[in-house]
Amino acid sequence: MAAKYGDVMAFRVLGQTLIVLNSSTAVVDLLEKRSSIYSDRAESVMMKLTHWDRGLVSMHYGEQWREHRRLMWQYLHPKAVQQYHVAQTRGARRLLRGLHVHKHDLEFQIKMAMCTMIVNILYGIPAKDVKPHFLDMLLGLEDGFFEVLKPGNFLVEYLPWLQYVPGWFPGTGWQAKASRWRDQAYLFMDGPWKEAQDAIARGIVEPSLSSELLEKASQLDQSKAKEQVDLIHEMTSNLFGGSIHTSSATLYSFFCGMVMHPEVQKRAQAELDAVVGPDRLPEYTDRDSLPYISAIVKETLRWHNITPLGSPHRCMEEDEYRGWRIPKGALVLQNVWAILHDAEVYPEPEIFRPERFLHDGQLRSDIPDPTKVAFGFGRRICPGRHFADDLLFINIASVLHTFDILPALDSSGKPIPVTAQSSPAMLS
Repeated sequence: MAAKYGDVMAFRVLGQTLIVLNSSTAVVDLLEKRSSIYSDRAESVMMKLTHWDRGLVSMHYGEQWREHRRLMWQYLHPKAVQQYHVAQTRGARRLLRGLHVHKHDLEFQIKMAMCTMIVNILYGIPAKDVKPHFLDMLLGLEDGFFEVLKPGNFLVEYLPWLQYVPGWFPGTGWQAKASRWRDQAYLFMDGPWKEAQDAIARGIVEPSLSSELLEKASQLDQSKAKEQVDLIHEMTSNLFGGSIHTSSATLYSFFCGMVMHPEVQKRAQAELDAVVGPDRLPEYTDRDSLPYISAIVKETLRWHNITPLGSPHRCMEEDEYRGWRIPKGALVLQNVWAILHDAEVYPEPEIFRPERFLHDGQLRSDIPDPTKVAFGFGRRICPGRHFADDLLFINIASVLHTFDILPALDSSGKPIPVTAQSSPAMLS
């Protein structure tokens, strides 16, 4: 569709204007160069009813959002994320152990390893005490969150007055869903936080992001300390919720790519054997000597990006672009999939080919870096992108140095074909 209709498309759906940007040029022109008016989020009745509008992804652009971003950036800028390398490396080793014991339970092992690492970093709860119920809280919330994100799922989004109709009225089953999801949201926000506070009180917690922030907050006067503690509570919940699914889904894409392209595995393993050797596992200090592994990270983000249409940006005031009027309130979608599958930039884009990012054994600087697209644009760019990039490297390098990734076998012992498919949701 992008090739047929150009790099800017407009639709009108139930009174809502949708703008789809299909090129990096158009995305940069609007979402970055004009970010002051393209950084809001969509109005959503269901988000308000479930209280999910408190999440950073769906939070409206304003002072509260800026406070969250400022606090996050202190701990997520490129130098700051180096302090998490030890925890990320432990998490990668934990994934290896899980896969060794439960090799047929890939999805759960990835998610549980990511959950354990994130809970430890955020709340200081020791890895041995991170149980599956932490992950269950998140997964229960995700099901509802993605249902709300699907366009057309809830009539109340288009007829807001329906939110005031009594719950006993026919056709208002969505109210029960909103109530249940709101309860899950509070459980998700408060569960890990309360367990961390209990662990702190019992003296069994490890140093963490929340304990460091709470120590700083304790030095403020009472009213400011209360505000800061509430901010820390919400921020850590946002980081917990925003990191596990995205990192797990990206790693799952990596495994699919390796099964479908075994020649990539072999070249990566040859590089690891030459640089790391047989007597240890990869470390972050090896990264500069592992350009092919770094290329695999980039290709994983490009090949099957988990946010094919990104998160909609809301235009905050009327604008004009290339002679077209963009009304206030229009939702602007970034066609990340089209940008990262542009055959003129990435020839044969459907093929997992890390070599496209290399020349003479070194990473190329003349080809657009998928990390500049995969994590969003403008002021809404993912605050955890540097953390995520490091996380992908250490897990991908560790897995490839330890295992051969092969397709599952059917009852007759033949490999089951693997295909990579996208979903129409925000996350594929």
